[in-house]
Amino acid sequence: MHQAVPDPSVVEYPTSDGKPLAETDLHFDRVTYAAHALKIRYGDTPDVYVGANMLVYDEPGNPRRHLAPDVFVVFGVPNRRRDLFKIWQERPPSFVLEVTSKSTRHEDMRTKRQRYAAWGVAEYFLYDPRSEYLAPPLQGLALREGVYQSMPLMRFPNGQRGYASQVLGIHLCLKGSELRLFDPAKRRDLRTHEEAEHAVKEAERAAEDAEKRLATTETEVAKLRAQIRDLTSK
Repeated sequence: MHQAVPDPSVVEYPTSDGKPLAETDLHFDRVTYAAHALKIRYGDTPDVYVGANMLVYDEPGNPRRHLAPDVFVVFGVPNRRRDLFKIWQERPPSFVLEVTSKSTRHEDMRTKRQRYAAWGVAEYFLYDPRSEYLAPPLQGLALREGVYQSMPLMRFPNGQRGYASQVLGIHLCLKGSELRLFDPAKRRDLRTHEEAEHAVKEAERAAEDAEKRLATTETEVAKLRAQIRDLTSK
């Protein structure tokens, strides 16, 4: 007898695999920086989705067939909140970043590498924040005819060394051991959450200072006009 194929529309797809977001605070910080920076970059783009540590399913009807990329970017899909991601209903990511470690290296270098290639992920980046096994600790892979090839390590005009993502139009660089995403069009790093909050506070402070200066100027102008009226009325 043939085993009945489950209807993908009625299969329950879990939203969590029970694993922690990251194994250490350092890994968590690096994942959240990249995810936050890219979410801000594409926040106003209606057809680009940025996901982080979300279960991505690639086989209809099989709730065990999934991966959870640390950070991924998908083009041509609605920019909205999701609980999980089904490739057959949407489309595969074009960019994936894994913040890897010695304990996850086999999955990141073998299982995920093969599956991402099968999905057609154009760029796959691996970042080892503790330099436990990757040399250099940041590596970029580009899909060529279904196989990942190492991307050339480049030195950019800002003096940093890293990789140019053709998919995102940004540079992935290391400042010491810290991963930073650099926007060559704006000539600055994509901000961390703390940096973004600081920039907002600085802008608010500058606006308040400008309002105070304007109020002072208006007061001085009013005094001068009053003096002119007094002089001309005599």
